[in-house]
Amino acid sequence: MDTSSKIGWQNLDVWSETYIAARWIVEDKLPEKQYQAEVVDGPLSQMVLVSSHQLVEIMLFKCIKQNLKDTGKWNDVMETVLLKLNFNEAFNKWPKLILGKAFPKKVQPFTAALILAQRRNATVHSESALTTLEMAKAALYTGLMASRAIEEHFSGMPFSYEEVISKYPISDSELLSNSMYPNLT
Repeated sequence: MDTSSKIGWQNLDVWSETYIAARWIVEDKLPEKQYQAEVVDGPLSQMVLVSSHQLVEIMLFKCIKQNLKDTGKWNDVMETVLLKLNFNEAFNKWPKLILGKAFPKKVQPFTAALILAQRRNATVHSESALTTLEMAKAALYTGLMASRAIEEHFSGMPFSYEEVISKYPISDSELLSNSMYPNLT
């Protein structure tokens, strides 16, 4: 009989902590069906949507910064530029500027990542858009898939958070789409 025990420690960072928290809301707090929802579940769903976009943003800027460091182009000026850079400009222009190849924005999950950014803006800004349970689940799935695709696009290597995803899996879902809320253009 093996009486040994293993104690493991998983190094977490801002991406993995954000993912784990959003995952906890989706998997452990939100009900399965919309008719089971309570008043608090709408705002929790909004928090998941915003956090899911944050996953994409964290990964994008992390990859841009790492690439600039790896190529010797990182300096105080670039740090200032990145601090002022908005998500859409970074997403739409910087992969091409840095790598010579843009994101394939008409291909999933890149298309869904842009929809997630639109919905995040609608939720946070003027519209204070409502978020359903289905949208929260799709947002988290989109955040994960887009983060994976962004890192693989920049590095050409497997996703560095597979161990975290394996330990904290999410249920399969669909990617966000405009059909989930047709009033967004």
